[in-house]
Amino acid sequence: MGAGGAVDDFPNSPWLGDVLRRYLAGPYSDLHLDLVFNGDTLDLLKTSYRDVYSHHVTSEIAVGKLERIADAHPRFFAAIRDLLAHRGPHVTVHFVAGNHDLELFFPEVQDAIRDLTARDERVRFHGHGFDLGRVRFEHGSQLDPLFRVEPETPFLEHNGKRILNLSWTSVALLDIAMPLQPLLHHLDRLKPKRMVLSLMPEVKELLTGLAWTYWTRAYWQDWWGGENPVKRVTWTMIKEVVRRMVSLDVDVSMEDTFAKKLEEDGSADLFVVGHQHEPGWWGFGTRKALRTGALRDEFMLSDDGYVQTPINKTWAEAFLAGDEVVRSHLVEETAPPRPPGTMPASIFDVLPPVRERLAQIASDKVAQKKQEALEKETGGGG
Repeated sequence: MGAGGAVDDFPNSPWLGDVLRRYLAGPYSDLHLDLVFNGDTLDLLKTSYRDVYSHHVTSEIAVGKLERIADAHPRFFAAIRDLLAHRGPHVTVHFVAGNHDLELFFPEVQDAIRDLTARDERVRFHGHGFDLGRVRFEHGSQLDPLFRVEPETPFLEHNGKRILNLSWTSVALLDIAMPLQPLLHHLDRLKPKRMVLSLMPEVKELLTGLAWTYWTRAYWQDWWGGENPVKRVTWTMIKEVVRRMVSLDVDVSMEDTFAKKLEEDGSADLFVVGHQHEPGWWGFGTRKALRTGALRDEFMLSDDGYVQTPINKTWAEAFLAGDEVVRSHLVEETAPPRPPGTMPASIFDVLPPVRERLAQIASDKVAQKKQEALEKETGGGG
């Protein structure tokens, strides 16, 4: 959930509220309910604060971004309040942090969410993951080399303030992608990504050009200065940047396969993850893994990009008797339509402004070269 408007990837919080209220009655009415929001519930990464996308995120900035999201999605928080009010001690709400809502580590953000839901122990925050009986919940970004952060160091100190310890990819997205969000936000919702870039080579040219400039110049200038603690250099970062620049692979990935994890890790009988926006199911004897899809709006492209088919929503249900997993499955439901005016009629609507942006970049490069030549000539003459 973002801050509303066309750039919000999930404008359907009323629908989600209705889904949550289903657990008030029927076959669920006599069961204890643990409602787990398993990361990337709040799109705080792509929400600005006072029109700025800062990668020095303080608690003040984090709470300010949360307030914008809460204002745009009141019915989501109202549904949680309804569950807590009607189910009383028989419901617990859990929040896990994902790469889009690492701000959940701030105690101030946790307090603000409790103000929106319930000021008691029924609303809990678990960092990168937690165990519930024999079930392990993780968002999954900690298995992704693009977004993994040091789990024991959620914060850094900068100029006497506590700031969020962001992954290097999140920092790059804030620097490169967020300024383009008003223009390219809808393209991020489309699959397959390679088709998007193939159908619109101008978009590919714009993104690769900006990424090349960033990773060969801007990022390193900040790093050499040593004054920006969120800009670090690691061998993993270098390998991933080179690999993705060469392959033009823009999708998130999981470092470990679940088949291997199930064979080697007996700490849980069920693993529930998300992050990759593709539902999946794996089994190994008594152990299973469920990967939920994305509840945000996403679309499958066909007919050379002229047809956008909404992708169904999926989430997981697990039934426990004590600590033991009795059964588990994925739930799939047809995606509700986006509200009018929140998506373009055609994916190709972005091409005219993208071409204008490319022309301006080319013009700026010519002007810069002329300026450099003039400075060189003047310096030589002196």
